[in-house]
Amino acid sequence: MSESEDDWLALKPSEPLPSQCCGSGCKPCISDLYQKELAQWEKARAKKDKSLLSKQKEQSCNSELNPDTFTAFSINSVEQLTQDTYLYRFELPENSSLGLSLGQHVVLRGEVNGLEVQRAYTPISPVNAEGYFDVLIKCYASGLMSQYIKSWKKGETIFWRGPFGGFPYRPNQYGELLMLASGTGLAPMLPILQYVTENEDDETFITLVGCFRTFENIYLKPLLQDLSRYWNVRMFYILSQLTVQGSCYNTLSQRGERRLVAEILTENFIEDLQSFFHFSMQVIISIL
Repeated sequence: MSESEDDWLALKPSEPLPSQCCGSGCKPCISDLYQKELAQWEKARAKKDKSLLSKQKEQSCNSELNPDTFTAFSINSVEQLTQDTYLYRFELPENSSLGLSLGQHVVLRGEVNGLEVQRAYTPISPVNAEGYFDVLIKCYASGLMSQYIKSWKKGETIFWRGPFGGFPYRPNQYGELLMLASGTGLAPMLPILQYVTENEDDETFITLVGCFRTFENIYLKPLLQDLSRYWNVRMFYILSQLTVQGSCYNTLSQRGERRLVAEILTENFIEDLQSFFHFSMQVIISIL
């Protein structure tokens, strides 16, 4: 008995909307995956064989990421950092590593009102972290993915694919790295910072310029303070609203921050920063 046309049309993949794309240049993109699934559907339809559509699109929790297939990871903890930003820790089995290179990101899949959405995020944990990986996420009031993320609870299973992108880096490749990060754009900078500071033979000097709305909105202050204690790390915080009292600066200085500068960003700020540099410099910019 032949399958009806309606049966096959019900199995046809839905073309993704532009809003469903994460916009990070992933390969394969959600549109690439759609074209692949559409070709698979057309082949199955021509041969009248639905078994050709049974290829698994997701797999159970393990540490092996795949750019084409979503892998399930369990939420280990949820920590609210600011009013709208959270730190999520995901479990990896048997102290395994996610296996990312510096600067690589992963793609999250969510579903909101029956619509599949994908967004890219860069884990902030060290690339050699074992048994877990951390993701810093800001939730927006009108964001499609944010509606899904706000519902997350400890123990839930979340699907990721990747890795994508990357920042090619070799120890001592540059005399100095200048990192310009706005908000959660801090995320891709942290693994690089930790990679350099954990390598005693890497003498690359790093200057991080973090731009935030207020002092209270600076993410992960304890981690940043720990990193700033290294001889080759210098940090500047640029605030759009100066609400910090003098006591805040003193407290940070006593806790080991090598240099803290908080001021309104001006057109000449980058030129002023460059006056500090005496080596070959690489500039990394991350705005989110």
